[in-house]
Amino acid sequence: MTSAPLTNHPAKRPPVHRYAAAAVAAAALLALSACSSDSKDTDDNASATTAPASPTADRSEQQARGAVLAAWRGMRAEQKSAYAVGQASKTDLKKFASDKALAKIEGELFQYRQAGVVFKGKAASSVKVTAINLEQSPHKATLKECFDTTHWKAVLKDSGKDVTTKNQVRRYTVTGTARTIGKQWTVVDFDVDKGRPC
Repeated sequence: MTSAPLTNHPAKRPPVHRYAAAAVAAAALLALSACSSDSKDTDDNASATTAPASPTADRSEQQARGAVLAAWRGMRAEQKSAYAVGQASKTDLKKFASDKALAKIEGELFQYRQAGVVFKGKAASSVKVTAINLEQSPHKATLKECFDTTHWKAVLKDSGKDVTTKNQVRRYTVTGTARTIGKQWTVVDFDVDKGRPC
C-alpha cells in the first residue's frame, strides 16, 4: 500500500490580480447601473413635481377670484348707498353680504340712524383675494382691503354739519371672508383694523 507523500509540489494558482480586476469591473458595472436607475428616478420625480397645473383648474380659480372680488365690491357699493340715507332697505346689500358681515353693517346703520347721521362723499377701496379654497364645499376665500375714508364724511342728516371724529385714522386695513351660498359668492364676515393704516 502506497502512502501519500508527505510533501506535494504546490499546485499552480491563478494570479491574484486577475480576480481583483474582475471584482473592480463588476463593481463598476453595478455602480453604473445604480447611477442610471437613480438618474431615471430623479428625472421621473422632477417631471412629476414640475408638471403644469391644469388649464381648466387655473381658469376656474381665476373666475372664482373674480366672483369673490365682485361680491366684495358689490357689498361696498351697497353699503355706501345705505349709509348715504341711513338704511339698507332700498339697496341690494343682502345680495352681496350675509351672516356676520350683514349684521355688522346693519348694526352700524342702526346706531347712525339713531344719532341722525348719514355719510356723504366717496370712500375708496383697494382689495385683493389672499387665499381661495375650491376643494371644499362651500368654497371659501379670504380678502385684504385698504379702505380709504378720507373723503367720506359723517354729517348730521338734518343740517349737513360735519361730525366726523377728528384725528381719526382714515385709511386702514380690513380683512374679509367670503364663501359660496349655492353658486353665489357672498361676503360673510370682515374685521376692521385701524391699528394697521395703509
